[in-house]
Amino acid sequence: MKILIISHEYPPIGGGGANACFFLTREFARRGHQVTVLTAQYADLPTDERTGEGARIIRVSCRRRNKEKSSFSEMLSYLLSAWKCADPLLKKEAFDVCLTFFGIPSGPLALHLKKKYRLPYVVRFGGGDIPGAQKRFKYLYAVLAPAVRAIWKNASHLVANSEGLKARALAFERRYPVDIIENGVDNSFFVPGQCEKKTDRITILFVSRLIQGKGLQYLIPRLPKIQEQVQGRTGRSVELVIVGDGPYRAALEELTAKAGAGKLVRFEGRKDKEQVQRYYQAADLFVLPSLSEGMPNVVLEAMASGLPIVMTPCEGSRELVADNGIIASLDEFAKALVRVCVNEEERLQMGRNSLRRVETHFRWESIGDRYLSVLNDSVEKK
Repeated sequence: MKILIISHEYPPIGGGGANACFFLTREFARRGHQVTVLTAQYADLPTDERTGEGARIIRVSCRRRNKEKSSFSEMLSYLLSAWKCADPLLKKEAFDVCLTFFGIPSGPLALHLKKKYRLPYVVRFGGGDIPGAQKRFKYLYAVLAPAVRAIWKNASHLVANSEGLKARALAFERRYPVDIIENGVDNSFFVPGQCEKKTDRITILFVSRLIQGKGLQYLIPRLPKIQEQVQGRTGRSVELVIVGDGPYRAALEELTAKAGAGKLVRFEGRKDKEQVQRYYQAADLFVLPSLSEGMPNVVLEAMASGLPIVMTPCEGSRELVADNGIIASLDEFAKALVRVCVNEEERLQMGRNSLRRVETHFRWESIGDRYLSVLNDSVEKK
């Protein structure tokens, strides 16, 4: 197949959606499909290049200024530039199908290409592109809702990466079915460490952008009590290592000091992929007390690194955590964390179960196969 992927984020810019776009592009190209990605220009990245697998990456000019996130005006500038690029591209290339990340901002272009060139498209949800997902966009969602419904109606398939994200989509619009295809993880890169863990303390790892929605403000004040219980039963101390940065960092540092948890928390800042790998390998368990997610890639990376997981019942938790950790509400989170810390054999077995779950459910090779099945079906329905 000749596959066009429209995404305003592709590594090195973006987050989880960009990561999925990269690995799906790689998997499609490895299988011999011709893949073109229409994405956003950033800094001095090449405007037109080929990946090692042969996929073509076209970057269009836009106002993108931040590597990790994009404002609505920046997304709009991407859409306008991609729109100008797409028509000449489609006149030269006879694509079979389009995969768009996400309903907003890329969906309007996918809808245009279907109406003008009869190009079928699949929408892969990101979370924020579903009206109602973020309170700060309340009025913007009201304006965009009719366009979003039109995009969904004309899509061959709608894809969510978790049951929770599917439920969020259906709460907005129930007339159109939603497939579930989970995220994958690069388990050739994220692997367990070979070094011995420190015997005098238990390292609890958190990796993510520091915003209120990640829930650390509910965990940090409880750390002194967690430390008291764990040390009383094991003789070991606990340490929360926070990898990431963001607008909420200063507030979290202040909260840490007020809670008397300064000796129990390390703020490490934002790290590159290779550095993050080493943090996973040095940790004993991974926590995510988040209020809302799509399907968190950091949990998949931790699982591939052989770590047990303690996370809240946010989107993605049902798919990710079974016998490899504990899903706990914020009220029960500290209790669950103490349990995993004090029961060493259970903790180690949970880590082994994380590795098994990644191998059987979350390898990008199998995720790519499932997307190709959806894309093939879209072409057949054309």
